Amino acid sequence: MKSICPFCGVGCGLELMAVNNIVVGVKPVPEHVVSRGHLCGKGSVAHEALTAWDRLYYPLKKVKGELERASWEDSIKYTIESIKNIQKKYGKDSVAFYGGCQNSLEEVYLLQKLARALGTNNVDSCARVCHDPSAKALKEIVGVGAGSNSATEIPKAKVVVVAGESVTDSHPVLIQYFLEAKEKGTKIILIDPRNTRFASFADLHLKIKPRSDIFLFNAVANYLIQNNMIKPDFIAARTEGYEKYKENVSKYTLELAVEQTGLAEKDIIEFAKYISEDKVIFSWGLGLTESTGTKGIKSYLSLPLLTGNMGKEGAGVIVYRGQTNVQGSGDLIKPDVFPNGEMNEANSEALSRIWGFKPPVNKGSSIIDTFYGSKNIKALFIMGYNPVRSLPDRKKVKEFLGSLELLVVQDIFMTDTARYADIVLPAAAWAEKEGSVASLDRLVKWRFKAVDPPGMARPDYEILSDLAKAAGYNFNSNPKELFEELKTAAPLYSHLNIDDVMDYSKDSRYPNGELHLYGEKFSTKSGKAQFIPVDSEKHNDGLILVTGRTVTRYNSDEVINRVPGMQEYNPTLWINPSDAKNLGIENEDMVKLASKSGELDIIAKITDDVIPGVVFTYMHNPKINDIVSPEFDDETKTPKYKYTPVTVTK
Repeated sequence: MKSICPFCGVGCGLELMAVNNIVVGVKPVPEHVVSRGHLCGKGSVAHEALTAWDRLYYPLKKVKGELERASWEDSIKYTIESIKNIQKKYGKDSVAFYGGCQNSLEEVYLLQKLARALGTNNVDSCARVCHDPSAKALKEIVGVGAGSNSATEIPKAKVVVVAGESVTDSHPVLIQYFLEAKEKGTKIILIDPRNTRFASFADLHLKIKPRSDIFLFNAVANYLIQNNMIKPDFIAARTEGYEKYKENVSKYTLELAVEQTGLAEKDIIEFAKYISEDKVIFSWGLGLTESTGTKGIKSYLSLPLLTGNMGKEGAGVIVYRGQTNVQGSGDLIKPDVFPNGEMNEANSEALSRIWGFKPPVNKGSSIIDTFYGSKNIKALFIMGYNPVRSLPDRKKVKEFLGSLELLVVQDIFMTDTARYADIVLPAAAWAEKEGSVASLDRLVKWRFKAVDPPGMARPDYEILSDLAKAAGYNFNSNPKELFEELKTAAPLYSHLNIDDVMDYSKDSRYPNGELHLYGEKFSTKSGKAQFIPVDSEKHNDGLILVTGRTVTRYNSDEVINRVPGMQEYNPTLWINPSDAKNLGIENEDMVKLASKSGELDIIAKITDDVIPGVVFTYMHNPKINDIVSPEFDDETKTPKYKYTPVTVTK
């Protein structure tokens, strides 16, 4: 059976080989339009965790402090009755529904629909903690909260800028396009404070100080404007807000950029010259979204507008998203936006004609609002998401979960979060059900069911449908029919054809199958892209911890840790030699890494691969979120995982 890899947002095509209801092997799908017969190391062992030792086989209910086996009927009934009792006592918004980004489009659609049927907009996904700044900035500036260009267009560009991303570690299958691009003479610009594996591809590597990106982008914009290296015809015909933006960036001089970024002036000028060409792709990863956040993305997005690098083949923006359906989850499940657009009476009425009930219009509570300070949420439903492992300042997360009157966790494993639950519902894994997922370049593809789920585990869409039925609503649980319903409720997906989605050789991209968007107009209300001026404060916080990925692990390591042979993991802390000398630390010393949130002991690795003032470790270390500070993006509340002031002592 064909399927889509459960790891990063590239969404590679897999062929699953099953014997006696067990997936025993994986092959790449040659005709898949993006992966083209390639798989990375993680994808090649994607099936191994399906038979993990701690898969959930039956529902569990907490009795006298211990989780005990329960029936499906009792678990569904108890969950809905408890939610309704809590809502009767504290109000409709005392419950929240949060889903992960490994679920299908149909499942996250159903989750937010169930929440709204129960009278609350307290819905969100873990897209909140990664690329929500990207989605918000893109939505405001060009109209759609997704990348404008397909990754397959990388070889068509003359220049590709990669900011805050090691493609070789995070999205290895895309390296085929960079290799092809290099053969054609494409220049690669990397903006990253460390020497990643991907740095060997770079013609120019800007080793920027963390959180100084806005100083760089604004100064480069000012330089382009002052030296007539912009596209005035494009700006006049296709954008708005230029004069105000121009005035704002005029104060960002090269001298200021050098001072704040730590870069050489000649390198900043070289960067400006590279991007003034035609056919430039601007791409970025979590290094940008989880440090300077929404403002940083807005500043970055002004560069393709200044240079006219939008709406063309090989010219536009690409977002390196980290999970299979994080793009889809971010599109469909938000506390302040309906699937059909703005949260207003007109859209609520439109949804009522599809759903048979009218969703509330008041803005809901995001994951961050809820976990860090909300006193209103008394019941929490979590699907395919493990906040105890993945959110920063773990102590606060645990304290919040302990304060709840009801926690329901629907997952495939007994996760750290599930251990706090009152009800645990066993879900089918990706290969044990069907449904669609949206990749990082708007490609929507179907996963076909290869095997049955183990024990009494069930697909999420069936569980959600049964919960809705217990609450008095009739929800469809057929994935294909749900796909068609989703299209009517979410205009962004309305032109997709399910036959094309099921055919891995077809470019089934939303909104209308385009490899690149905005050829004639942008998707904003005016049809023009928006220049949005932003500013940045100066930062001088001493030693800064940055986290990132390595190719052999994945995110918080919840899945890879269950692949046989992958359990051993010994993280190190990368320290620049000059910092190590000042701290009296030698290679392989045990050091104490501490922040205002917590501390951990870790082995030092002295290396020039990080710049002075920066220490680095992999995000896969299960203890690292004890250290990461709970500082959040002003606009989206996304945690700043890539910027934590720390101390390091021997």
